[in-house]
Amino acid sequence: MPRLDLSKIHFLIIDDFANYRSMLRSILVSCGAEQIEDARDAQDALKKITYNQFDVILCDYNLGDGQNGQQLLEEVMHRHLIPYGTIYIMITAENTQSMVMAAVEYRPDGYLNKPFPKDLLLKRLQMLVDKKAIMKDIYKAYNKKEYSTALSIADKKMALYSKQALDIGKLKGEIALTANELDIAQQVYDKALSVRDFQWAKVGKAKVLIVRQEYQQAQLLLEEVIAENKSYIEAYDLLAQILEHQGKTQEVQNVLSSATKISPNTISRQQHLAQVAIKNNDFGIAEKSLKQAVTQGKSSCFGSIGDNMNLAKLYIDNGKGKQAVQTITAAKKIYKKDKEALLHTQFVESMTQHKLGNEDKARDLFQQAIANIRGPLSELPPELQKDLIATSEDLGETELAEALKDDINNPGGPAHSNTEEMTKKYHYLLQNGKGMRLYNKNHLFESIRLFENAAENLPDRISVNMNAAQALLFYIKATGKNDEMLDKARYFLDVSQNLDNSNEKYQKLENIYAELS
Repeated sequence: MPRLDLSKIHFLIIDDFANYRSMLRSILVSCGAEQIEDARDAQDALKKITYNQFDVILCDYNLGDGQNGQQLLEEVMHRHLIPYGTIYIMITAENTQSMVMAAVEYRPDGYLNKPFPKDLLLKRLQMLVDKKAIMKDIYKAYNKKEYSTALSIADKKMALYSKQALDIGKLKGEIALTANELDIAQQVYDKALSVRDFQWAKVGKAKVLIVRQEYQQAQLLLEEVIAENKSYIEAYDLLAQILEHQGKTQEVQNVLSSATKISPNTISRQQHLAQVAIKNNDFGIAEKSLKQAVTQGKSSCFGSIGDNMNLAKLYIDNGKGKQAVQTITAAKKIYKKDKEALLHTQFVESMTQHKLGNEDKARDLFQQAIANIRGPLSELPPELQKDLIATSEDLGETELAEALKDDINNPGGPAHSNTEEMTKKYHYLLQNGKGMRLYNKNHLFESIRLFENAAENLPDRISVNMNAAQALLFYIKATGKNDEMLDKARYFLDVSQNLDNSNEKYQKLENIYAELS
């Protein structure tokens, strides 16, 4: 390989200390670098990475407030902001297990521990540039989803570069798995295992076996890897996947708990552990995992309002009302610019107030939230859809809950063509619900106005029209014959008849009408 020429390399230095950025720039300049940019924090770095292409990114782990170096790497990888040829090196003055393990899962190209000599930096850069140059053509085809071409190039590279054959083989196995070329993938891993007991090859072969639903063999391989190397985190996740498929939720929890002790800063694993712990009624573990996910999520692209809301619901279900309210309040601040997230907080806050016994406040919050819905319900996140329905049912808004379910499950329905009409429908279904509460308290006269208003605005909903007829008929029954009210009842019964004259409740109301008239 030719000697490294830093003058042709475009560098980005990311560090929150100006003095360190300046020092690192000086080191690179003294080695011949000419194209150097820097960023003071993750936000600044993201802007530069989005609009520029860098050959080498040198990123400190601690970046002050906001995202740290690991979280920046997560976002860069998640958003595919850098091509394969870019070298990403994490620089850190600390070397804690949790930091290293979390970063390793997103595969930076290397680490440098502060302080490091100039020669070490150059040696590391030379090694990584050489490796990237060999792999470049493989990844170019891979990124274009030209998997057959990528596999063919990998074979040629392995023949040319015997010293790098292991790394190329690992990449070939990953490409074959992505392309669902299971026979090719297994050949790669079996060949590697015939040379040496490589843990990466065992994990790769386990992946093949999982796709083939050969779970027992896959499980044995993964358990071997974990026994050999307690820090091979991917093996834990795959083992949990197998156990979950078998319905062994307690064993899944045990595996994920072990993994999170080793690498506590990966949000997706904490979320998974919380879900399983809730199934197992282990609310202590669920709370701990959700709190960790919420804390990490404040500065991560994988942070989710759902984690905050699930934590709040867990608190309220376990009699921790104060903590639930605090969690919702904190979430509002974190997601204050996200309208969808704020909508979610309103529904969960309504649910929380209802369970705390604050009925009026719960209904006010719910009504505000319903009025804030914009756009098709089918496009809302599943967790928000679920909480929307659950809150409706908790508050006894059964008619509204059914309408919401219909709109979620029928994305092509008429409710999705006009947001104003959809909001209007929900409003009058809430009026209908309020009428039912009054009716059930024997406040018949007060309920009539609400039912009539709802029925007149929702003429195609038989239950609403029958509620109006029922309230009128029972008021007449209680107070004496009233021709005007009887005529109104007849009108709502006629509408109901046109909608479904076989309805059992409709038939009963017709009998009452006949008695009264």
